[in-house]
Amino acid sequence: MVRVKSHSLSYLDCAVLAVIAAVLAWRMLTINMAEYFAREPGSEAAALKWAPHHPQALFAQGVASAARDAERAADELAAALRANPTNGPAYAALARLHEAAGDVPAAARAMETAAAMAPRRIDVQTEAAAFWMRRGDIARALLHWDVVLTFGTDLRARLFPDLLRLVEQPATLAAFAPLLQKEVAWWPDFFAYAANNAAQVDTVQALFNLQAKGPNATSAPALRTFLGRLQREGLWTEAYFIWLNSLSKEQINNVGNLFNGGFEYPISSVGFDWIIDPLPQVLVETAATHGSTGSRALHVVFRGSKTAYRHLRQHLLLPPGSYSLRGRVRPESLETAQGLQWAVWCAGGKAPLATSERFLGSDQWRHFSLQFAVPKADCPVQMVRLELAGRTVLDFEARGGIWFDDISVERQRLD
Repeated sequence: MVRVKSHSLSYLDCAVLAVIAAVLAWRMLTINMAEYFAREPGSEAAALKWAPHHPQALFAQGVASAARDAERAADELAAALRANPTNGPAYAALARLHEAAGDVPAAARAMETAAAMAPRRIDVQTEAAAFWMRRGDIARALLHWDVVLTFGTDLRARLFPDLLRLVEQPATLAAFAPLLQKEVAWWPDFFAYAANNAAQVDTVQALFNLQAKGPNATSAPALRTFLGRLQREGLWTEAYFIWLNSLSKEQINNVGNLFNGGFEYPISSVGFDWIIDPLPQVLVETAATHGSTGSRALHVVFRGSKTAYRHLRQHLLLPPGSYSLRGRVRPESLETAQGLQWAVWCAGGKAPLATSERFLGSDQWRHFSLQFAVPKADCPVQMVRLELAGRTVLDFEARGGIWFDDISVERQRLD
């Protein structure tokens, strides 16, 4: 019979294991205590008593020392970097010390390293941007602002005014060109902000030209804002040609005196397309329905709205002369005191050039038309608008729907 010899730990083995356990426990205690004090502002010294090479505590101590003892701060930051060579904020703090001491080359090297070690840290990238701004290198600063604005979306409202001041100066506007060679996530929002807030429309035009044919083509919301600014400035012809250039070839081939009168294209609310101002309790859409000429028609539904409806319109650039507006209509249980109508106005005019018949109730598809004349003076831009007729609040309460299709504006021939 073979007997298996049992093995048991000797007193020496147990003692060794106990020492190892005690060392590990002490190590864990020192790490935890150091981490605790490192997180408490002003407790860096206590953290370093527990862990003399704690990188975050050394960094915080170096930053705290910078105001009173630059040499000591540099030593402490150097120690922090020896403990953690990838500490981007520590390199940034070291760059500030070098800059304050007048050693710009060393500051630049440290700041470059800081940005490289913390490519997505907003605080470090903000420091780098500010550094290159102080050096007058706007293009380089913008590369860091790009990171800040891409990942710090909540900072855009605060930083956009500063960027706008840069683009409003011709000397610094050109610095944006290198940045716009690549797609910039925040650019559409900034362009729209500039279009609304720039003191001079020339600034917005320069920005538009700067981004042209690049990867930051103007988005529909930004284009809407830009064209709206041009129109407010009275630059209607320029706005029209910029809008035309935004259309597809198929759409350009179907541009007439009035655009998208068949409602086959989605309504963009941009430029010289139909403009919809959203209103609660009113639905405006293009949709399929029986009897439409193409695949879609305009559908407007009122759900108890009590607002003077003036919220669907299109601007035209018609030369002086006589015109007719034609279309087809199909009301569906439309209830309102005085009805719904189309009106043609001179932009900014106090009275319409003409109004259509008023639509109410229910009916099959039928044609309607109105005639109007564009005067030779004071009417370079016109507006076609869908309106509820009436004068008082009670007149504007509306329920039910209506369909429109095949709307066009044609110049009348002289016999």
